[in-house]
Amino acid sequence: MLNQKQLSKYDELLKLRCKHMPVAYITGEKEFYGIKFHVSPGVLIPRPETEFLVERSLEVISKIKEPKIADICCGSGAIAVAIAYNNKYSSVYASDISQIAGCLTKKNAARHNVNERVFFMQGDFWEPFKANQIEELDLIVSNPPYIPTYQIKELPPDVSHEPKLALDGGEDGLEAYRHIICDAPVFLKTGGQMILEIGWNQAKTVSNMLKSAGFSNIYIQKDYAGFDRVVSAIYSQ
Repeated sequence: MLNQKQLSKYDELLKLRCKHMPVAYITGEKEFYGIKFHVSPGVLIPRPETEFLVERSLEVISKIKEPKIADICCGSGAIAVAIAYNNKYSSVYASDISQIAGCLTKKNAARHNVNERVFFMQGDFWEPFKANQIEELDLIVSNPPYIPTYQIKELPPDVSHEPKLALDGGEDGLEAYRHIICDAPVFLKTGGQMILEIGWNQAKTVSNMLKSAGFSNIYIQKDYAGFDRVVSAIYSQ
C-alpha cells in the first residue's frame, strides 16, 4: 500500500499525464536501440523509427577500422551513443545548438561508458566542426527537424510538449537538410557516406539534394509502417 507521500507524488504525476506530458518526460527515461537514455523537456524523445538510421549506420561502419562519425542535431545523444555503444572502435562528434542537448548527450555517453568516444560540440549545424577543424569523416548521420512549420500546430497533444526547435523544419520542412547537405562535402571523405532520417514524403526531394551535392548510390529504406524513413548515399566526388 502506498503511503501519503507516495500517493501525493502519484497524483502529481497523473495530473501531468492528463495534460498530455509524454511518459518519457515524466519518468526521465526512454529505451532506444536496446539501451536506456536520460531524456527531459528540451530534447526530442527518441523514437523506434530512428533505430533504422542506427542500424544502417552500424552496417556502413562495420568494415571501417576506426570510423569517424558526425551526428548533426544530436538531441539527447541517442543516435551517437547507440552507435558508439555498438561499435567500440568508433568516434562520434555530436553537435546541437541546444545547451540542454549537450548536457543530456554527455550524461548519456557517461551512462553507457562511451564518453571517451562521444564528443559533444554546441553550435548550429556545421559551425562547431569548422571551429574545431574536424574533417575527413567516414559517416555523417542526422535526424534533423523535418516537419513543415504549418503542420506543427496539427501534431498530437503529447508531441506539443517536445521542443519546436527539434521539430520545425521550416516552411517546407527541408531547411535543415539544405544546411547539412550543402556543406557536407567539406567534412566528408571521398567515399564517405551520409545517412538521414526523413519525413514520409521527402525521399525524392532529399535524394535530389544529395545528387546535386555530389552523392550517388542513393538508398531509401522504409520503416515498419511502410513509409520512407532513411536515405543513405555515398559521396563520390
